[in-house]
Amino acid sequence: MAVEARGCDGREDAWYTSGKAVFCYEYVELIQRHSPTVATPGGVQRADAIVGAIIDTILHEAGHGIIDILDIPVLGREEDAADSFAVVNALKMASVFTERVLIEAAKGWILAGKRDKKQGKPLAFYDEHGLDLQRAYNVVCFMVGSDPKKYKALAAYTKLPEYRQISCAVDWKNTSWSWDEKLKPHLRSPDKQKVTVKVEYQNEEKYPIQARVLRHLGLLEAFAANAADRYAWPNPFSIVARSCGEANARWSSGGRTLTLCYELVNEFIELFLSSSSSLPRKGRAVR
Repeated sequence: MAVEARGCDGREDAWYTSGKAVFCYEYVELIQRHSPTVATPGGVQRADAIVGAIIDTILHEAGHGIIDILDIPVLGREEDAADSFAVVNALKMASVFTERVLIEAAKGWILAGKRDKKQGKPLAFYDEHGLDLQRAYNVVCFMVGSDPKKYKALAAYTKLPEYRQISCAVDWKNTSWSWDEKLKPHLRSPDKQKVTVKVEYQNEEKYPIQARVLRHLGLLEAFAANAADRYAWPNPFSIVARSCGEANARWSSGGRTLTLCYELVNEFIELFLSSSSSLPRKGRAVR
């Protein structure tokens, strides 16, 4: 999927069509006006980052869903497995857009870490998730490991040591192979009926801008269609966007529901609109 940001003759809108997410400059400016903590202008260049962060979050929570519904064994922490699922799936799509999704995901973890440090929040070494910088380097490591030549500039820009680049290639090979092997029996053949993956939007009146971003882009619907087409799920499940009272996303095993909170979408908007406009060219992939 590609992302296009352009002027729309005063139209404050965004939409998803034919594999492309379109953000009107006017729409991103509208989002920025409704994000009071954003300190700097330039939000029109961050549309791809916001979409990328949302997609990475959906893929991560989908990893939890796949582990739960398809009974995938996990050796280690499930949060790490969900992270690896998101990165492996994005890299296997092998597109400029998914590459950008991963770069922005890594950048998002770095920005979140800097923000928390600035706010004086202590590092939660006991948390079920890895630290923000660890999660950022995990993304970079898989990217470099999947194609060291292509992502040589990214490795250099993020100061990933050469010895770690070598072990990243091993990590990528093992992780990619492991997911392929465990998911292979669950791939849907053409003769198997697709399950229903329901998409629902709740509490829109509380977060109208965030809900509108999700509705107009159709990211949840696009993911639901892809998930139903790709895997032979034993049971239907739901994807729900709603207000949660916190910036979060989660998979609910009992209700078989992937929840994306509007508060988290709002956090992505504020985080990226207040950041620099783009990754320096030296950090991009070699074409």
